[in-house]
Parts: sequence; C-alpha cells; structure tokens
Amino acid sequence: MEYKNKMLENFEKKLKEQKVAIIGLGVSNIPLIDYLYEKHAKVTVFDNKEKLDEKIMEKIKKYNFEYSLGTNSLSKLE
Repeated sequence: MEYKNKMLENFEKKLKEQKVAIIGLGVSNIPLIDYLYEKHAKVTVFDNKEKLDEKIMEKIKKYNFEYSLGTNSLSKLE
C-alpha cells in the first residue's frame, strides 16, 4: 500500500500558477527553483547581490522566472 500525504498533494496542486517569491538565492534555495518549476509556479527571485552565478542565471532564464537583483531588489516585491 502506497502512502500519500494529502496535505502535500493539496499544496502542490495549489502551487500550479501560484505567484511565489524566493527571497535570497542561497545554497538552500537553489533546489527550490527546480521544484517550483516542476510544479508550474510563477516565480520571482529576489536577491541583494548585483550578479548571480552564471549557471543559476541560465536556469532562471530557461525557466522563464522573473528576477530582481541588487540592493533595492525587494522594492519590486508586490
């Protein structure tokens, strides 16, 4: 018998087309962008760095995520 977490299933269903903000793209949030992409969330990445790692930026652009970088990056948070 396979165990299914109903709360997780409901959460993942709600993520589809949901707006999600990732504030700070440190090491722990990098796998999160893959997860949210798989769940079809509409993601915006905010980070106070002026420039992110090239591979991470390629992934963000490939996933068609919005992003805001720099010291005033959160000013665009709705």
